[in-house]
Amino acid sequence: MTQPKNREDGAVVGRTREFFNLFGSKGFSLLWAGSLMSQAGDHLNLMALTALIFAVSAGTRTSGLEFSKILLLASAPVLFFGPISGVYADRVSRKTMMIASDLIRAVLVALVPFVAGSMLTVYVLIFLIYTVNRFYLSAKSAALPQIVSGSKLMEANALLSVSAVAALVVGPWGGGILVERYGYTMGFLADAGTYVVSAALVAFITLRSITEIAAERAAELAARKKALGETAKHAFTAHSRAEFAEEAAKLGHEIAAPIEKEAEVIGSTYHRLLGDLKDGLTEMRRSPLVVYSTVSSASAMMLAGFVLIALPVLVRNEFQMGTAGLGQLFSLAGIGMLVGSLVVGRFFARAQRRAIIAISMALAGVTIASMAAAQSLTGLSIGIFLAGLLIAPTNVTCDTILQEMMADTSIGKAFGFRDTVSKAAFGLGGILSGVIVDFIGPRQLFVVVGLAGIAYAAVSPFLYADSSKLNLLNAYPLMRLASGVAARMPRRLSYQLASLLSGAAALLLPTKRSSAESNAARVIGRPKDSPEVRALARRMFRSYGHYYVDFFGLTGGLWRRVREMVRVEGLDHLESALERGKGAIFVTAHLGSWDMGSAALAQQAGLPSMSAIVEPVSDGTSDSAVTSMREVRGINVIPLGKPLRVWRALKRNEIVFIVGERLVGAEGVDVEFFGERATLPRGAAWLSLKSGAPIVPGFCIRQPDGTYVGYIERPIFVESTDDFETAVRACTQRIAHVFEDYIGKYPEQWCMLQPVWGQ
Repeated sequence: MTQPKNREDGAVVGRTREFFNLFGSKGFSLLWAGSLMSQAGDHLNLMALTALIFAVSAGTRTSGLEFSKILLLASAPVLFFGPISGVYADRVSRKTMMIASDLIRAVLVALVPFVAGSMLTVYVLIFLIYTVNRFYLSAKSAALPQIVSGSKLMEANALLSVSAVAALVVGPWGGGILVERYGYTMGFLADAGTYVVSAALVAFITLRSITEIAAERAAELAARKKALGETAKHAFTAHSRAEFAEEAAKLGHEIAAPIEKEAEVIGSTYHRLLGDLKDGLTEMRRSPLVVYSTVSSASAMMLAGFVLIALPVLVRNEFQMGTAGLGQLFSLAGIGMLVGSLVVGRFFARAQRRAIIAISMALAGVTIASMAAAQSLTGLSIGIFLAGLLIAPTNVTCDTILQEMMADTSIGKAFGFRDTVSKAAFGLGGILSGVIVDFIGPRQLFVVVGLAGIAYAAVSPFLYADSSKLNLLNAYPLMRLASGVAARMPRRLSYQLASLLSGAAALLLPTKRSSAESNAARVIGRPKDSPEVRALARRMFRSYGHYYVDFFGLTGGLWRRVREMVRVEGLDHLESALERGKGAIFVTAHLGSWDMGSAALAQQAGLPSMSAIVEPVSDGTSDSAVTSMREVRGINVIPLGKPLRVWRALKRNEIVFIVGERLVGAEGVDVEFFGERATLPRGAAWLSLKSGAPIVPGFCIRQPDGTYVGYIERPIFVESTDDFETAVRACTQRIAHVFEDYIGKYPEQWCMLQPVWGQ
């Protein structure tokens, strides 16, 4: 009897078919094939130019500087024409622009072998070829949303990257063999032929109108907003409502925005051209994620520029390889990029964009650095393959970010600017590589470049990020890694590592650093720019790092040592509050470690069950993991915005924890806090008045020897009155005074990196 297929296997097959269903679109298939031919021609051109350089340097040691000259001429057009090409890609027919670019390049490339006797003329032609190439690339990137729907852009970009790397596989390998057997003249002529074929394929593409795309995007945004409203676990928080409002504003803007006609006269005025360039740059700067993708693309391209120049110098001088062998190595890089592009498009279309880029750059850096140790062609070949495999996800993701975040009328400008920066970085990397490699050697250069890639991966999650949402708990893999390290590493060593990382965070997160300095200035009554305030802000960052060490350490051996690590004072105050039979609202601040304090109370005999009101983290997997961490310690987690669950816990005479000096949402009360007006949460006072449960302030303070003391203050009994709001305000003010006392005593342990007062 035939066994039924596993449901998950069927889902995988279905997603795979859906991924490749894009080839069912005539327009996309033609664009993909045309892109393949055009880029294969680019690599044929590269091998022919390499053969020309080898011929010029015959009998002598090949210099990296010769390759740098070619790379400089290939990169310079991006600086001059990158933004301009993007503007015209938004104002004229993108199809016509691609066809014209292909045909012009065919003519220019065919001329190169006939002027090879004059390198100056060759240099001029190279500059012109890559100038025209710039217009082709901008038009192709901007045309993609006119061919496939917005929901398929990640998959489409992945498949286009497949065409790029397929060209990288076929072009260098076949081109290297062709040039080595028949000379560079045949290589240039074959290159010209690929451009003609590309133009013929593009001629049969039909592009959708911009109006149709705008309507499709509006529908997708509306559907996504509805889905978020139905499924987001944090939909009840004001933070989510703000996100929804922002999404709705974007939707309204895209519907109401005027749509320019596709066909306009190319010859516009000088001022209009500058205006379009400025508008495109302004549009990009509105999205930190777009800026981040631009910086990431430039970083990846700079690494590629260094490797591209160092590799032929290494294989020529140490392995005595010609263009055929060099082409095979480039092709292996292409095969790696092919696999990497397929994997990221197929399996990671919904993954966090920043996470993809950071992991991709880190692993690529490790691989490039390891290539320095390759003593054989086999080892070098493996390194080249892995480098291509691991850098491909960055390229695909950066393209997708632009196409997802930019309006269709600005995509061309965005790609123009992005490619200008990226190609400039590529050219700079190649030029510097050509100079440096002649001094330190290609192997040493690989080590430096690899370390640079790893360094960028380390800082990239924090670049141009919304620091209000940055939290270690939002990144599940990072959270699990930190948990494992903290559970196994000696606590003193973990504290030292946390101090180093928190110092780096203070430098990389200017918004949070500014908030910490503003808060510190209020606490100690000194100007924000004073040395004392800055030093205190750094200690606040360090305390936050120590908090995380102990938070994750509680998943391991630290949990078994809580009784000896935490001394509780004032437990009788909590017990007297519970005697009323209405539960107790335990109010604390982001001071010391409330997780250590709650763990200590959970191990006290005779106390009832405990719950904690917690703001959910943004990632669902991380949220579940954090919840399970706290619940295994005896703390029931109640997500913020679930008052009924809180009410039931108090009715059972249980303890409910609230961390209550940072406002999350719009429900706040103006009180006096360190001599100034501040808005604090009203939840504790509101719950106390409604339920009759007393409020018990408490704090768990870290001691110099690494142990903690838990201080529990006398209960605050709140009586209901006719003027409910006045009672809430008075109760919140009493809580604020208790907070002042403890924060004033231990300001360096106040882990508050968000603004409490107006900044």
